[in-house]
Amino acid sequence: MSRLLGPAIAAAVLLTVTLASSRHADAYPQYTLSRQSTCSACHVSPAGGGLLQGMGPFTSEDDSTWGGDGGFLEGKVTLPEWLNVGGDTRFAFGGNDSGGGFGGAAFPMQFESYASATKGALTGYATLGLVRPNEDSVASIIQTREHWVMWRPDENGLYVRAGRFMPVYGLRLAEHTFYTRRFGGAPLYGEAYGVGVGWMSDGLEAHATAFLADRLRESTERGDGVAAYVEKRLTDTIAVGAQGRFADGDEDQRIQGGVIGKYWLESAKLLLQAEATLTRQSFTADYDRSQFVGQLLGTWFFKTGFFLDVGLGQYDPDLSLKGQARTSIDANLHWFPWAHGELVLMTRLQSLGLGDGGPGSGFTLLQLHYRL
Repeated sequence: MSRLLGPAIAAAVLLTVTLASSRHADAYPQYTLSRQSTCSACHVSPAGGGLLQGMGPFTSEDDSTWGGDGGFLEGKVTLPEWLNVGGDTRFAFGGNDSGGGFGGAAFPMQFESYASATKGALTGYATLGLVRPNEDSVASIIQTREHWVMWRPDENGLYVRAGRFMPVYGLRLAEHTFYTRRFGGAPLYGEAYGVGVGWMSDGLEAHATAFLADRLRESTERGDGVAAYVEKRLTDTIAVGAQGRFADGDEDQRIQGGVIGKYWLESAKLLLQAEATLTRQSFTADYDRSQFVGQLLGTWFFKTGFFLDVGLGQYDPDLSLKGQARTSIDANLHWFPWAHGELVLMTRLQSLGLGDGGPGSGFTLLQLHYRL
């Protein structure tokens, strides 16, 4: 695929996007331990995801098959030093079986732009795009999913952030369908208004956020609370982490705690990641339940421009009941042909109660992604 097709593809995508559906994607944490870097080394946000900066454009060049210029609009536009602009468009098509039979699927996943302005240690950041108010909505609306101001004098060290953003929690995998994202504390459209403080360095990252649910528009986060995440790099190949979260809303109260583990096997170009979280959910004074969600994920960087994710997920919505647990097997093949393009072949098989709780489900989708 020629690099010159990039802008043409982006224009076609922008013209054909409809208001039918839209989702966003976050960063690839697969690149942190395997590349000996932090999320903030490549992204404006200390949590990763969204707008690239620093090493981000160069990483997109080095880790693609045919390279290219990783800058804004493939280097054809030079922006002032204080301004950073970008965007992502994603489409997916394939097949889906939600338990009632296999059928075709085609939809826009993301249509979003980003901008940040920096003056000294202060950075203002905002997104604008099509988003669904929650996972059950069909129609999309145009809104700013994130908008915040951050004080961070250096890439490493202390930062303070205030505004609307996703509290830092979990592995922060790009695919929101992974159980640890959907049920573990970082669901799609889970942004809230909050104040976050953290510390970033090569060997340690720590984040704490106090947040309030958005009262002005729908959000999958309907409670007020706090979230904390700490990850320590023990060696160049091993990292461990701990996390906790509390949210109190009109519908329920949730107390969560979990652990994170990462191991990089350099000789095999294999990254292993694991996350496990326990949740105590209370609906009334007389009714509560305990939940478990976990994810094992192996990432194989087998060739420049490619990596393969194979994962096993488990979600038990009520540990006191049998036959309710969901189990998923995921295989996602990522290919970066050039610095601004990505193709992802996504496959999932899912069972309920290991087959005893009802019919299984799954999907196979090809995702087309272009970054401005």
